[in-house]
Amino acid sequence: MKLTIYRVFSFLLLPIGILFSMGVLLFIRAAFANPAMFFPLFLMICIAIYTFASLNFLIRGIDGKKFLGKSSKDWLKVNAIVSILFALLMISQCVIFLLHPEMLTDIVAQAKENAGPDFKMSEASFENYLRITSYFFLVYALVLFVHIIMSFLYLKKYNYLFQDNKNL
Repeated sequence: MKLTIYRVFSFLLLPIGILFSMGVLLFIRAAFANPAMFFPLFLMICIAIYTFASLNFLIRGIDGKKFLGKSSKDWLKVNAIVSILFALLMISQCVIFLLHPEMLTDIVAQAKENAGPDFKMSEASFENYLRITSYFFLVYALVLFVHIIMSFLYLKKYNYLFQDNKNL
């Protein structure tokens, strides 16, 4: 049963991992222009790598019963730790928005002020958009968090799949 949940969560995370991979290609230029963008870029890279590394672990290792290199385990663990950081940050941000909706209203007002006359959406529709996006990212972060915890459990259970490259 747990493996089925892990499998479903893996394929649920895949589309967002693909979007983050494409986003990395778009944001890399912006990060060199604005160094403050390197941290979000780093998080996006780690989440994309974690998504594909965990899918590789599931498909080739657990389902395919093929041995994976020790580096596969290292890539999975390191990027899982960074992804947990992202998931916790996203969960806390979404919970704060849910508990304090006036913060979302302030963000909308500030966005309208910064955009000036170019702000085409109504404040209510923009606030609704941000609220829906917040719910989506809350669900995504929860799925990611549970998936990472399950990955660590399966890494222990299927530790024999990770061997030195010399033994492969």
